[in-house]
Amino acid sequence: MSKTRVQAAALALAAAMAATVFTSACGAPHTASGSGTGRQLVAQAMPLPDARIRATWPQSRVEQGLAKGMRLPLQDYMLGYADVVDVENARDVVKQECMQRLSFRFAPEPSGLQPSVAYDAMNMKRRYGITDRAEAAAHGFTPPQAVTADDDTAAEDLELAREDAESAVSGWDEAMNQTCVPEANAKVGVLYETDVAGDLASQSYDVTAKQTPVRNAVAGWSSCMVRDGHRVTSLDDAEGRFAAPKKPGMKPGRAEVSLATDDVDCKQSSNLVGTWYQAETVYQHRQITSHKRELEAEKARNTKLLERARAVLAARK
Repeated sequence: MSKTRVQAAALALAAAMAATVFTSACGAPHTASGSGTGRQLVAQAMPLPDARIRATWPQSRVEQGLAKGMRLPLQDYMLGYADVVDVENARDVVKQECMQRLSFRFAPEPSGLQPSVAYDAMNMKRRYGITDRAEAAAHGFTPPQAVTADDDTAAEDLELAREDAESAVSGWDEAMNQTCVPEANAKVGVLYETDVAGDLASQSYDVTAKQTPVRNAVAGWSSCMVRDGHRVTSLDDAEGRFAAPKKPGMKPGRAEVSLATDDVDCKQSSNLVGTWYQAETVYQHRQITSHKRELEAEKARNTKLLERARAVLAARK
């Protein structure tokens, strides 16, 4: 069963930091001080993404293509990519300082060093599939960030092996899980304690997909694709044919470029993106009215979470 695009976007956003999250929770570089002396370790402070790296992160508004300028109402209640990165890094800063205090080393790779494919869980740029013809011509269905990301599998394997070996140090797991993770929870907070906005966004996509104007637009897109020689029945059907990830520098084949560019052209001729966006805008305003209290409470929690996270990061600079 295929996931909705908002669910896929949430996975994509999380995947951009998956290696860091794994390192933070399960076994990052560390060593004990040895012999139970309690000697404090002098650890290098975790480097944080600088302005140059942050400039490569996705923006809150789509800058080009059929979805240019589009922003759905529920996005005002969502954490953006920069927000998530700051919280993850702040939590790791607290855990690093805690582990050092307990005479263990914890040197996580900071979040945000690899480009993300989505600004937030809504993923407006690709919520209705590929929408940028220039990107389709250059990269097929693969987001440019995924094509340009580093892929050093051998180095990653060596790093994971080293982390696994070091995580066997007596007392490290207990120190992390029983003392330092709770300390990070208390000083910073926990991401996605609730996800009302994300849940409603998934519902919005699914409900509006069944509305007559959207179904007609999808039918128009599908007919256009058939005329161009592509027999596809859904957006996922088109994109899913070339879902395998590419290695950096690998260009898409002619068949993928043809399908991807025709996909965008047919969305334009059928006004699929504009029609669906309008339907979701109306529906999400209703959702916000019906769930105002929960959404505002979640937004307030997220605001405090970010305040605490950025205070920790500011103190580290």
